[in-house]
Amino acid sequence: MRLHRLRMTAFGPFAADTEIDFDALGADGLFLLHGQTGAGKTSVLDAVAFALFGRVPGSRQEGRRLHSDHADAQQVPEVELEATIGGRRMRIVRAPEYHRPKKRGTGTTKVQAKATMTWLDDSGPALTRLPEIGESITRLLGMSADQFFQVVLLPQGDFARFLRASSEDREALLERLFDTERFGGVEEWLKDRARQAEAALGEKAAAVERIAGQMAAVLDCEPPAEAEIDWAQGCLANAREAVESAHRRLAAAQAELDGAQTTLANGNRLAELRRRGLEAQARLTQLDAGAADLEQARVAARAARAAAPIIPLADDHDAAASAAAAASRAYDSAAAGFADLPEGAALAGSDADLDAAIERWTGESARWEPLARRVEQRPTLLTDLRRLDAEVAAAQARTAELTGMLEAAPDRRQVAVTALGAASEARSDVQRLAADRERCEELVAAFVARQALDAELTQARTEVLAARESHTAAREHHLDLRERRIAGMAAELASTLTPGEPCMVCGSTEHPAPADAGEQTDVAKTAEAAAAAAEDRAAERRRRAETALATLEARRVHLEEEIGEESADVVRSRRQALDRELADARTRVASIPTLERAVNAIDAEIETWRTELGRLAASTSARAERRSTLRREIDDLDDEVAQATGGRIGVDERRAELAELCRRARALRDARADLHRAVRHRDDLAGRLELRLSEAGFSDVGALRDAAATPAQLDAWETMISRAAELRAGAQETMADADVAAALSTEPVDTGVLSEALAQAQRRQEAAAREHALAARTVTRLEELVAEFWSALDVLAPARERHARVQGLADLVAGRGQNARKMSLHSYVLASRLEEVLVAASVRLHQMSSGRYEFVHSDAAGPRGRRGGLGIEVHDEYTGAVRAATTLSGGETFFASLALALGLADVVSAESGGRVLDTIFIDEGFGSLDPEALDLVMGVLDELRSGGRVVGVVSHVDEMRARIPAQLHVVRGTNGSSVRMDGVVGVS
Repeated sequence: MRLHRLRMTAFGPFAADTEIDFDALGADGLFLLHGQTGAGKTSVLDAVAFALFGRVPGSRQEGRRLHSDHADAQQVPEVELEATIGGRRMRIVRAPEYHRPKKRGTGTTKVQAKATMTWLDDSGPALTRLPEIGESITRLLGMSADQFFQVVLLPQGDFARFLRASSEDREALLERLFDTERFGGVEEWLKDRARQAEAALGEKAAAVERIAGQMAAVLDCEPPAEAEIDWAQGCLANAREAVESAHRRLAAAQAELDGAQTTLANGNRLAELRRRGLEAQARLTQLDAGAADLEQARVAARAARAAAPIIPLADDHDAAASAAAAASRAYDSAAAGFADLPEGAALAGSDADLDAAIERWTGESARWEPLARRVEQRPTLLTDLRRLDAEVAAAQARTAELTGMLEAAPDRRQVAVTALGAASEARSDVQRLAADRERCEELVAAFVARQALDAELTQARTEVLAARESHTAAREHHLDLRERRIAGMAAELASTLTPGEPCMVCGSTEHPAPADAGEQTDVAKTAEAAAAAAEDRAAERRRRAETALATLEARRVHLEEEIGEESADVVRSRRQALDRELADARTRVASIPTLERAVNAIDAEIETWRTELGRLAASTSARAERRSTLRREIDDLDDEVAQATGGRIGVDERRAELAELCRRARALRDARADLHRAVRHRDDLAGRLELRLSEAGFSDVGALRDAAATPAQLDAWETMISRAAELRAGAQETMADADVAAALSTEPVDTGVLSEALAQAQRRQEAAAREHALAARTVTRLEELVAEFWSALDVLAPARERHARVQGLADLVAGRGQNARKMSLHSYVLASRLEEVLVAASVRLHQMSSGRYEFVHSDAAGPRGRRGGLGIEVHDEYTGAVRAATTLSGGETFFASLALALGLADVVSAESGGRVLDTIFIDEGFGSLDPEALDLVMGVLDELRSGGRVVGVVSHVDEMRARIPAQLHVVRGTNGSSVRMDGVVGVS
């Protein structure tokens, strides 16, 4: 990576446009960045960091106030950086988030951060989305922002603290610089497998306890503390013995029940025989008492059977007499009706006279037939005449209507043509309005998403705060338990010390300050392990919460870029207005086919109406001619009828009169014939009836009808007679049965006593059966549970072995258990990376210390059981001793810190794919060096700039200004800071 040019506007202390030409400044490979305290030296480095990553190093990012207080509040803060990264030259322009005064009213409006990245080698399109720019920078640099801040902007103060820090603090920095996530994942994977193995072991042990508890519940007893298979088999044997005992009791109860059932059956049979005998005796007595009634029924039945064949003949005679009387009445009525007619009263009453009159009247009616048919057509002719009158009137009205519509049609057509033209013009409006509305819809969706995201951000920030607090509390609890446990162990060891005897730890015979237990309490190793696990879980929750928050914040920035300065209410109002305009325009466009059809329909109507007017004119003339013809036909018919009837009666009336004469004459003739037939039939039936009555022994018809009976009565008498015979035969048969006779001669049996005895035996048998079934179910259930118990014991032992194996491995990679160095797996990997850093740093330190010092990596465990593996010591060539880095002097500490920073830069560069860092900055620390040491450091800096690398030294030490000609001087002023380049060729 090489920096070419930097421009800052309203950024930090720089209010005006401030530009730095790094190509000119670093032409010699080394330049000095100096100025008064607070002038803005570090802000120059912050501007580089912000241009690349959108944030600045360390705690300065917390304030988020990058807008210059010296600049106008309306001035947009901006940083522009030209650089070559990964072989590609680019220009990055970034503006941070800031607040500007509202354009209307009071208060401020937040302006979202934005950025653009342009490829100056024309190798791709410009990028404008913040996440895309960040991903491109990280990919090309091969390192994250935290790594960049450590290896390019070498902060000496941080590395001095790193040199003196504990292993835990060094681990935090190294984890940010080196990716050990996969090794931490291995630790978590083994921890999860250990938890799973422990859970599986607990499940299998719980299964054994559960089955033992079920067996105890079946037997209604308490299970033993540790159930074994012998106990289970003993329980099963006892249950089987209980089944055998219950079976014997059930057999005895069943035998008693069988005897009681036999005794009750015999008693019931004897009681049934006595009941049958007594019922037969009562039946015979009852039949003897009803013998007279039975005989009377036999006599009535015989008479009814004799009368039954004659009754129909008597009924026919009665019907014939009634028919003869009716025929006589009909004849009298027909004669009177015929005599009522004038022409009928003058005729004689013989059939020959009637037939002659009927023939005469029929001939006269036939002569009136042609004229009658023509008279029948007169109503039809009148109807046709009225219809023609109506059609002529309707045609005249329709002609007037069509004439009016044809006169109004041109105006209607012009209105439709005008509307069609206006609707056609709306087509262009629809596309424009639809595009505007789609943009509004996107903005509304962005507003909704931002509102939802704000709620998520609030929740995420709350969760991050809670996760941090939880992690801090868990860490403090873990450290407290560890210190208490170590103190307890130290006190326990101290209690075994004896004056003059060697210590089992250090071997010394002197014990000047043995540990005192004081108020310390014993802390179990498991409690410390549980606290460590809780701390790990809390750290993981914190990491997940912080990652989630960062993701949400990035999404929020993207939404703000999309929304810009738009207002939700204004956008929604504009969308509503566009909806109305778009709906109106679409309605007008949609009406085009309708309007076109309307114009065509009007044209078609005009043509249709004109055609119809022509047809109406022709049809009206034809109807008028037909009307005149009908009128003449009706008048001619009326004249002919008047001449034929003399005006006295109409044709229809005379024809009706003749028809009535014929009808009544025929009725009189037919009634006379019916009367003669009815009298002859009545007399014939009377003779036959008299003969049958005499043969059957009936004196007259009245006696016949008295003897008659309905079929139901006859069936009832015959049923009574046959039923009495059957009952008597059955009773006599029962009395003849020897068993019945024997039962009647014995005393009655009390079956209630026998039934109670059977019920008691039944209850005893059922109780024994329930007892036996319960015992059998108990055995069946115990057999199932014993089999399950065997299976549960078979899988418990392997589960114990697996848990011990997996837990031991998890403890090992977590730095616990048999891990003598107390180093976790990812700490071990970090230790190897630290060892690489120290090897690279030792080369620099050896040179800067004139060959006296080299770094030494220590993997020893820390004091009081703290984790080890990340220790830093120095080897002193003058004394041959290896001692702690904290024993170095101030100047030596600067040597060591600078060497450590440069070594770390070399290793991280190698980790990132060997990318060359052509520009690096070294921040402060030179003031603690004497002239000789400063010469050595300058030699190292000269070596760094070999090969085209540019080194920027940040210092306010006067000696550095004398040694480094190319200088960037940051000048503090009342209106903000400015920069000046001194000693640079081509720059005044």
